[in-house]
Amino acid sequence: MTAPSQRPQKLVAPDAVRGLIRAWLDDGDLLAIGGLFKQGRPLVLVREVIRSGRNRLKLVSSPGSGFDADLMIAAGCVAETFLPAVTLEDRMCPTFRSAVENGAITAHCVDALSIVGGYLAAANGVPFQPVAAWVGSDVPKHNPLIARIDCPFTGQSLYATQAIRPKLALLHAQEGDVYGNVRHLSTMTYADQMMARAAEKVIVSVDRIVDTETIVARPRETTIPCIYVDAIVEAAHGAHPTGSFPLYSIDEDHIEMYATLAEAARKGEAGADTALRAYLDRHVHHALTQQAYVESVGGAQRMKALEEEAASL
Repeated sequence: MTAPSQRPQKLVAPDAVRGLIRAWLDDGDLLAIGGLFKQGRPLVLVREVIRSGRNRLKLVSSPGSGFDADLMIAAGCVAETFLPAVTLEDRMCPTFRSAVENGAITAHCVDALSIVGGYLAAANGVPFQPVAAWVGSDVPKHNPLIARIDCPFTGQSLYATQAIRPKLALLHAQEGDVYGNVRHLSTMTYADQMMARAAEKVIVSVDRIVDTETIVARPRETTIPCIYVDAIVEAAHGAHPTGSFPLYSIDEDHIEMYATLAEAARKGEAGADTALRAYLDRHVHHALTQQAYVESVGGAQRMKALEEEAASL
């Protein structure tokens, strides 16, 4: 067993993340984004992808995505999506909708099972995952990840989904240590765990770095072991404006503000494109550090309000 002092530390400085993204992700590569809908999305890392200048990316996620995907599309980073659901839950994602309607991106028709099965296959080191549930359904008709197969043992006709192996996975959790051991304090982490095992490279942002002794003392709480993590970065409120429960809640006001701007741009309202570009400039291109970003969205006072909201739930 490797002594703790000899284990490679994977904690990186925030200003090193963009360089890692450029080294590990090329234009046109498959990028995986962790979290689920409005919880635990690694927005601090997504903004670095946008600032890195990478484009024509293929985007995959957990079965439920939303704000982060819409933001990357608005920034011109995405060419194709393999996303079962892209939603802000109370409304459609405006930029995603517009990009699909005008042909700016290709949105592949995939369902949750093909994505989860694809991660499982890659995590297990096999080229596909057999699935029986699609037999008799129309799901395979337009899903590029699915093919019909015959069982080599029984001859039974069923389907398989191909392995999904992202070039890079970006994840967010509440806690981690310097060696890359990750601890989610909330539920619904299954997709993040599979992405970590399936991807070629993994970067995780955490709200706080904790002592390794704390991790070792409660090993069953480690959701992603360090062997599946290539870099970990401490970024308080790194999931904002999505939530990182139980530390802080979803900033619904901020998401609604963005969605209103994006919807106006989709409808072609006067000045709306300029307003959306201004949003990206203020909160992405000009907010070069997490501290600068937090200041741009309301500062410590706003973050405290979101923390208090989460604590009250």
